[in-house]
Amino acid sequence: PSSAASDVYKRQVSTQSTWDSRYKMIRSLRSLVPRAKVLATRDFHLHEYQSKDIMREFGVTVQKGGIALTPEEAFKVAEPLNPKGGLIVKAQVHAGGRGKGHLTSGLQGGVQICKTPAEVAKYTKEMLGYNLITKQTKAEGLPVKAVLIHEGIDINRQIYLGLLMDRKYGGPVILASKNGGMDIEDVAKNHPESIMIEPVSISKGLGPEQAAKIVDKLEFANEKQRTQAIEQLQKLYKMFIGLDATQVEINPWAVTPDDDVYCVDAKLLIDDSASFRQQKYLKMKKSSLASEDVDPNEEKAEQIGINYVGLNGNIGCMVNGAGLAMSTMDIIKLKGGEPANFLDVGGGASAKQVKSAFEILTSHPQVKAILVNIFGGIMRGDIIAEGIVSACKAVELKVPLVVRLTGTNSQEGMAMLEKFTKETHGKYNIITANDLDDAATKAVKCLKQIDHATEYTSKLQYLSLIHI
Repeated sequence: PSSAASDVYKRQVSTQSTWDSRYKMIRSLRSLVPRAKVLATRDFHLHEYQSKDIMREFGVTVQKGGIALTPEEAFKVAEPLNPKGGLIVKAQVHAGGRGKGHLTSGLQGGVQICKTPAEVAKYTKEMLGYNLITKQTKAEGLPVKAVLIHEGIDINRQIYLGLLMDRKYGGPVILASKNGGMDIEDVAKNHPESIMIEPVSISKGLGPEQAAKIVDKLEFANEKQRTQAIEQLQKLYKMFIGLDATQVEINPWAVTPDDDVYCVDAKLLIDDSASFRQQKYLKMKKSSLASEDVDPNEEKAEQIGINYVGLNGNIGCMVNGAGLAMSTMDIIKLKGGEPANFLDVGGGASAKQVKSAFEILTSHPQVKAILVNIFGGIMRGDIIAEGIVSACKAVELKVPLVVRLTGTNSQEGMAMLEKFTKETHGKYNIITANDLDDAATKAVKCLKQIDHATEYTSKLQYLSLIHI
């Protein structure tokens, strides 16, 4: 994906968001194996502390620890832990690069290694209530509402391990590298030969023989390490399937001086389409004690069955089909505009859904114009037009609206919009377009006219003040 579409790809293809370790892993996997294609899904993210709680449920070896919401709680969590390998404090936000980030309190690093519970409490105080800024967050960062405290371990060796769904293989794929502890894209760039890709039969599952084959390629040093690795890999696969996960990422999968194997850092994504049978974990996400960087419009869109991702531009987009939506965003960029969102109403949206989509678009604080681009296959142009008319009345649309309809009942839809414009005596600035290029050109032109008018008004107000 290019330009504007890539912003959505980072958050939504295999999703949303934010951003996002899944995007990083998929991007690297694609660069390594160009033929591989990844299923497009919407996932819900769980925080590290939640992922580790789930891993404990499945018998996977992780460090002892817990969540804290205050410095006092952090002290209490740290007290019974073994400080031999250090006591780790981690800010709980949905972003990678926490250790290299910085807090608005001035603290450098959203991951701190401490020696005593008192030191844990000190660093917790410098994290909670402040924003953590990393290379994956917005400029203002993400608020830290909770920290994870756990035992540190001495690490002799770090391995990268990922499980994900891949369309090329029609099921799960295990991605592993002997070079763990660093970003997977750096491994793909600098040590591509070290990355192993092993497809797993969705019907047969990961048996002990295949697990042993993967583990042996990772060259564990002795039988104790090898046995633990095989057992944990099978447990991780069982968890991956049992949760309807689209990604389980362990980095690092660590080996200690005592030859024990730990999952030190965990990232877990669950397919949102399976939320009906993963209610326990959906509730876990919704009741999260840590910060959730959630756009309320995305939640509203999810409730009514449409796909929406907010961006930072000023041209609102409503399109049917993810590919067409991304193309529309790219053409807006090509014409000199900035899309304010990705919004896909799907192939069978109702007039009510279209109306709700407009409510979402107009609630975006930066939207100055809206572009509707609909290709009518299953979706009928007259239904879209009916929804637009209803939306204009309901939200008292104040911004220019550029509409391009083609396909099933598109002429009827355009006629309905022209009739509505005449009946309302131009109250709503609805502009029709012949094709996508024409629509994007007109949408950007509307913005320039608005900017010129705003600038002219400001000058008049300034001159009036001087005259007074």
